[in-house]
Amino acid sequence: MARVGDIMRKPKAVAYPNTPLLSARAAFRSTEERVIPIIKSDVDERLLGFLTRLEAIIPTSAKSRLRAIDVARDYPILRPDDDLSKAYKVMVEHRVWGAPVVDDSGKLVGVVTMADMIRYLIGQGYLPRSETISEIVTTEDLDEYIVTPDTRINKVWSKLVLRAMPGLIVVRSKEDPRPIGIITPFDLIRKGRWRFHREIEAGKIVTPAKVSRIMTRGVVVAGLDSRVEDVARVMAENDFTMLPVVDDQGRIVGIVTQADIVRAYLEGRKPGRVAVKPVPTPKPLTAEERIQYISESQVLQQVEKAEAPEAYKVVGLRARDIARLSMPSITINDTVEHARREMLRRKTDYLLVIDESGRIVGAVSKWDMLKAIAIKGPIWRRRIYDKFFIDFIINKDIPRVHEDEPLEKAALEMVRAKSDVAIVVDDEGNVTGFITKDDLVSAYARTQIGRLQVANLMMPRRVGVVHPHHSLAHVIRRMQTFNLDALTVYDGARIHGVVSANRLPFMAYEDALTARKSRRLVWVRRLVRAGRRIARYIKVAPLLAIHVTTPVPETVKPDDDVLKAIELMKKYNVDGVPVVDENGRAIGVISKRDILREMARHAEVALARMERLPAQGGARPSQEGS
Repeated sequence: MARVGDIMRKPKAVAYPNTPLLSARAAFRSTEERVIPIIKSDVDERLLGFLTRLEAIIPTSAKSRLRAIDVARDYPILRPDDDLSKAYKVMVEHRVWGAPVVDDSGKLVGVVTMADMIRYLIGQGYLPRSETISEIVTTEDLDEYIVTPDTRINKVWSKLVLRAMPGLIVVRSKEDPRPIGIITPFDLIRKGRWRFHREIEAGKIVTPAKVSRIMTRGVVVAGLDSRVEDVARVMAENDFTMLPVVDDQGRIVGIVTQADIVRAYLEGRKPGRVAVKPVPTPKPLTAEERIQYISESQVLQQVEKAEAPEAYKVVGLRARDIARLSMPSITINDTVEHARREMLRRKTDYLLVIDESGRIVGAVSKWDMLKAIAIKGPIWRRRIYDKFFIDFIINKDIPRVHEDEPLEKAALEMVRAKSDVAIVVDDEGNVTGFITKDDLVSAYARTQIGRLQVANLMMPRRVGVVHPHHSLAHVIRRMQTFNLDALTVYDGARIHGVVSANRLPFMAYEDALTARKSRRLVWVRRLVRAGRRIARYIKVAPLLAIHVTTPVPETVKPDDDVLKAIELMKKYNVDGVPVVDENGRAIGVISKRDILREMARHAEVALARMERLPAQGGARPSQEGS
């Protein structure tokens, strides 16, 4: 078994005996540390005690004169040679979530927290002895862990400080115990609007604040069928002390703490607990389902079958004919969260990105936003203090097309750059408008006369189909490899719908770069009753294709007109629709990017045709939204 010396790390902050406790609280706030050791001095690093987050919230007055040494803990103290099991047991016994480590002379050498233990066990490849949360969930005295938004903060303070509870779950009401938030010692450390009349402050009496002013709104939850490995990774990465455990209706049935997770690895199931069947795991890929990487030129040319002669009709429009005069924009210094809100507020799939001088430096589409969620997951959306800037996901390779060039040339440049936006310029290079993927598809639909069949545009059979239990990492890799913006979700007997790029950015998925289930969270629906928001939470679960599937009840056949597919895309607000054979079996998908590829393949023909025609004034630029 591992030793404490293998797990310990250097503390992020230290205190001295006379350090004001309010200053120590500020150190907890800035470092988000769980343990602050108290040493004699910078020269003499002998340990005199330590503080946890509970000691940091003992002062209830902004003028408290308490010092660090006045409330310091002196036990437990660990040594590098202690084994992990012993350290875990002594920390559980004293109800602490971290402890200092000293050598034989009493000198501070590091700290260890429960989260450090979990990260070590995961990193070393240990497997938990319990499979699901149902085997380790804490259900005893559950009512003591539940509060409502109107509960006075002095009652919460008493539970946290005097009873050393790791945190409390905020529910809508006692009658409707669905979690809507959480309150922990760190919430009190971060905010100062909760102090009450405990330490005398010039005789002033302050009415205690309510939980609703201090709580963290929104909460990550686990299910009884959640896998211990999934929950362990989420708790370790985000240093969550505890998570509520909910049933299928979202009602709280227990809690799981970091200590419970460590126990699952070291000891296994708690006495009397009954295991439940875990949620489905990602389906292993067969040899036929594995992605065979192909070149960009192959992707451009590869279709189900060659089109009939003269099947494609040149659109006959120039870039200026459909260019929109303006597009919503954000700055390079804005966060991804701001971009997400702007897309929702303006009901758009695309945003321009400008620098401090107002120059266009790129664009962000919903497809680009997938990068952000791949790295941060939905926790990023809840933790608004995480600054995640647009510069990380911006697509700076935005093609520029001349306003007199045909739309097919614009499509070619967008396909080559893998961009959903093109900038239209005049002879002097001045920006005169913008074209999006949706603009090109709409122009195609207006000008074609119904000759092209779906089979002439769609990728070869099975390329655009995934199983409902395929991992999201596989789904995203397939979409990126074949430059598709939609995939059909099919289990061999039933078509569940499509995974569509324009619907993905506000759902979580696995990290497509590493193909590991590094962020296994699903944004659970907002529970609504009589029009009121009842609960909003994130549930830990393996991420599968089915979790981000948009139902599309209508399909097309290979010999159907492409225009029918475009109508269905617009009807269901998706980037693609399923393609089925004569027996109703899914054989692929027809997507908007398939249409862009078809237009790009005929760029040379369109250019030659435009050169034979005199330049004419185009129509007024479109103002329609995306």
